[in-house]
Amino acid sequence: MPKNFYITTPIYYPSANLHLGHAYTTVVADVIKRYKKMSGYNTYFVTGTDEHGQKIEKKAFENNETPIEFVNKQVEKIIFLWDKLGIQYDKFIRTTQPNHEKTVQKIFTKLYKEGLIYKGNYDGLYCESCEEYLTLSNIEEGVCKVCKLKPIKLSEENYYFKVTAFKNFIIKYLNDNPNFVSPEKIKKEVMNNFLENNLSDLSITRSSIKWGINIKEDDKHTIYVWFDALSNYLTALDYLNDNDSSKINLMEQFWSDDTEIVQFFGKEISRFHIIYWPSMLKALNLRMPTTLIAHGWILFKDGKMSKSRNNVIDPLELMAEYSRDALRLFLTSEISYEKDGIYSNEIFFDFYNNVLANNIGNLSSRVINMAKKYFDSKIPDVESIDSEFYDLIKNTIKKYKINMDKFDVSNAIKVVIDLSKYANKFIEETKPWVMAKEKNITALSKNITALSYVNVVISFLLSPVLIDGTLKNLNLFDINLNDLSFDNITNYKIVIGKTIKNSEILYQRKI
Repeated sequence: MPKNFYITTPIYYPSANLHLGHAYTTVVADVIKRYKKMSGYNTYFVTGTDEHGQKIEKKAFENNETPIEFVNKQVEKIIFLWDKLGIQYDKFIRTTQPNHEKTVQKIFTKLYKEGLIYKGNYDGLYCESCEEYLTLSNIEEGVCKVCKLKPIKLSEENYYFKVTAFKNFIIKYLNDNPNFVSPEKIKKEVMNNFLENNLSDLSITRSSIKWGINIKEDDKHTIYVWFDALSNYLTALDYLNDNDSSKINLMEQFWSDDTEIVQFFGKEISRFHIIYWPSMLKALNLRMPTTLIAHGWILFKDGKMSKSRNNVIDPLELMAEYSRDALRLFLTSEISYEKDGIYSNEIFFDFYNNVLANNIGNLSSRVINMAKKYFDSKIPDVESIDSEFYDLIKNTIKKYKINMDKFDVSNAIKVVIDLSKYANKFIEETKPWVMAKEKNITALSKNITALSYVNVVISFLLSPVLIDGTLKNLNLFDINLNDLSFDNITNYKIVIGKTIKNSEILYQRKI
C-alpha cells in the first residue's frame, strides 16, 4: 500500500502579477511532489491564492472593479503561469471559495467558544504592503524589514487568537523535534526574535476592512488575512466540510498520522508558519506537519526581488526565450532553499548554455550519433560495462535519493549534472572514434551501451524537473518513462537491444 504525501506552497497574494520568487517556491514543490510520486507515494499538492484584505480592496478600486472581479482576472493569470510551468497541483484553492469561507467561520467560532479568541484593541504600527502588524523586531531603520516601506500608526478594535497560550508548547515542540523546521537558522531566528522575546497574541480580524470573511459573532469584523490564509492547508482537504459523503475523505487520507506533510514557503513568512500555524493546529487538536521548510529569497545584486519594489522578473518572458525546462532547472539547481540565490540575465544565459545545451543536451546528441554511426542505432548487448563508470552511476542514484528525501533539491540535481559532465569527459577520454578506427568492437560496444544507459539514468532522475526534455530524450532511446523505476534504473541492461531514433537537438544553444 503506498504511503501518503501532502505538500503545500503558501497561497499567493494576487495584488499584482507573480514573479520569479513565486515560481521558485511552486516549481520546487512540484519537483518534490513528482519525485515522491515516482517513489511510490500517493501524493497531494496544494497551491492557490489568498484573495482578501486591504490591498486587494484598494487595487480593485484603482481598476474601477469590484474585488472579486479583480481577483478573478489575477487568478486566471496565475493558473495560466502554472500551466506554462508544468505545475501538477492537485488542488488550487482560493480563499473566496464558499467552502473555504464557511470553514474559516467554523474554525473561528470553535476557538471563540473555547476562549482562545477574544476581543481587544490594537494600537501600534502596521505595514500596509505586507498587511501585517509589526513589532520592533520587524522594523529596521524605521521601515518594514521585508518590503522596506514605512509602516503607519493604527488604532483599531480587533479579535485576537491567544497564541501566548501555546508558547511553551511551541518551544518544547521545536526543541523536541529538530527536523520540524528547516533550515536550523530560521528556527533560531524565530525562537530568538519572537518566542523568547515578548510573544504577543495574534490579531485575526479587522473592523475597518469589508473585503474579507465576516464572522458570525460580530458583523463589524472581517477575518484578517493570516488566520484566513493559514486555514487553507486544512480547507483544501475539506476540513469540517461534511456536505458530500460520497467524496474521499481527504483529511483522513492526507492529514493522518502516517502521512508525510511538507510545507514550503519563503522565509519572510516563517513566523506565521512556525508559531501561529502550529498554535492553530494545537488549538484544533490536529497533528503537526512533518516538516516546515522556509526558503531564502532570489536576490539581484542590489537587493531582494519583490512586487512592492517593482523590480521583478516575469517567468513567462524567460520561458518564451529559453523554455520552461531551462527555468525549472535553473531554479531548482542554482538556488538552494538554505540560503538566498542570485539572479541576473547574464547568470541565466550562461547557465542555459553551459549546463543545459552544452552538457545535458550535447551528451544525448553525441551518444545517439555514435550509436547510429557504429551500430546502426541499435544498443549493443554486452556482458558488462566499465565498472568505475557503472559504480559512479549507481552512486549518483543513491546520492540523488538521499538528497531528495531530505528535500535538498538543489544538491540532488547537481549530482546528476555532475554525472552528465563526467559522461562527456568519459567520451573524450575513451575516444570511441579511435576504438571504431582500430576495430576494437568489444570495447566500443561496452562504451556505447554505458553511455546510452547513463543518458537514460540522467533523464529519469531529472524527469521531475525537465518535464519536456526528459520525455523527448527517452523517446529517442526508445524507452517509456512509465517503464522506469528506482527498482530497475540501477540495471544497465534496460537499454540493451533498444533501437535509437534519429538525433534531435534537445536544447538549442543561445548566442
